Amino acid sequence: MNFISLIYDFLAAAIVITCILRGKKDGFAKTAVQSVGYICAIIASLVISRICAALIYSFAVEPALVSSMEASLEGAVDAQSVVNGLTSAIESLPAISYLLFDFSEAAESLLESVGPDYSAIAENVAESVIKPMMEPILETVIFAFSLIILGAVVSFIAKGSKIVNEVPVIGGINSFFGGVFGILNGALELFIAAAVLRFVISANIFPEYFSEEIISETFLFRWIYFAFEGDTLSVLSRINIF
Repeated sequence: MNFISLIYDFLAAAIVITCILRGKKDGFAKTAVQSVGYICAIIASLVISRICAALIYSFAVEPALVSSMEASLEGAVDAQSVVNGLTSAIESLPAISYLLFDFSEAAESLLESVGPDYSAIAENVAESVIKPMMEPILETVIFAFSLIILGAVVSFIAKGSKIVNEVPVIGGINSFFGGVFGILNGALELFIAAAVLRFVISANIFPEYFSEEIISETFLFRWIYFAFEGDTLSVLSRINIF
């Protein structure tokens, strides 16, 4: 177990402990409202991200991408020129220029299947190569923004529920159940962190700090991260919305 793995476990434990202490302080009502509200916010953000990501890619990203690739492929006569044209088109789009697409193996098959039809090549690449990578990224970004906004709404509503604490209730019980729901809040925050971390790892951002090998060496966080295998939002996509 290396130092980075210890940091993951330390942060995971700190998040849960902080949520428990905050729950005990805020009391049962506010903490319970936050727990239920965060669950609803996660589900709503998942639905919003899926719908918006598909729409944004279909109506904004794909048309611009196909047009750019068609222009870059004009004059391509062999596999290498096709690769160069596709790479040039991808690099011209700032939104996805940091992604590394390898077209070298696909170039020959593209030329054999569709010939020098630039439009067909561009549409084929956009649909089979770029879309499967772009839509999950768009989903993750939209999910994060949606969750931030909805989380703020939940926090505002939860603050109003603290008035329930003024009802005569044994303080110890109110504090105890607040701490119990604090554990749930901590688990939700860790699941969200794991979902976002999947995107960071899949994008190969700072692999020396963010990798599944490092997470597998943790004692605590790995149980959250590997609870659900799959894509960036796999932790959330197991909820059967549709």
